[in-house]
Amino acid sequence: MTPPTARSPRIGGADVLEFVSDLLEEGRLRPDGLGTRRLLGELVRRGVEVVPGAEWCSITAMRSESLTTLATSHDEALAADQVQYDIGSGPCVDAVVEDHVFLTRRVHEDDRWPEYGRRVHAEVGVGSVLAQRLTLVDGTDTVAALNLYSTREDAFGAESLRQALLLATQCSLLVAAYLAHERSENLVRALDSNREIGVAVGVLMARHRVTREEAFAMLRVASQAANRKIRDLASEVGDTGDLP
Repeated sequence: MTPPTARSPRIGGADVLEFVSDLLEEGRLRPDGLGTRRLLGELVRRGVEVVPGAEWCSITAMRSESLTTLATSHDEALAADQVQYDIGSGPCVDAVVEDHVFLTRRVHEDDRWPEYGRRVHAEVGVGSVLAQRLTLVDGTDTVAALNLYSTREDAFGAESLRQALLLATQCSLLVAAYLAHERSENLVRALDSNREIGVAVGVLMARHRVTREEAFAMLRVASQAANRKIRDLASEVGDTGDLP
């Protein structure tokens, strides 16, 4: 396990507000998912400086009951997240599910998550955890949480909770922006796929004198036989004029 990196003098929650505002003014929150995800990474790294006691920071998202880490300040935070995902239990998981703030004083002695506490303390060196759900007003079923870790026991006090709340507000903004871009990308891919399939169906209808339903059935059967995606096969039909 690598020790926490050296940090600049601690800054306050107001600095985080200014930090995010500056990013927006500079145009760094581009309509490009990779750029937004990089900003999430910058923000969780800044979160380590903002929240007293924090050494590592991450953001967890849950979609269709599947948990993933969207951004992390250190590899240790990712490892601590993964322990929760493997077990399906922990302060981060409960924060996502129950919309609450969870704080552990001595994680390896916390009766709420006995297996997680023992494992994350032994495997990653975590002493205490602060986790809270992010408020996402993006109209999807995705939920997310901010996770703060420390190697020290009882590392998070009242000021930590206050600064974590300010940080979570800014994280919510960027997570919502990232998810919005992801949805638009998925829509563009779906439209492209439908267009490719529509062209291929038209080609097969004209070449083989079949109905639209029969042409699509030809694509589907060929896709299954070749173990290829219908869209990829449709693109080839559009280029060559027939099924391979």
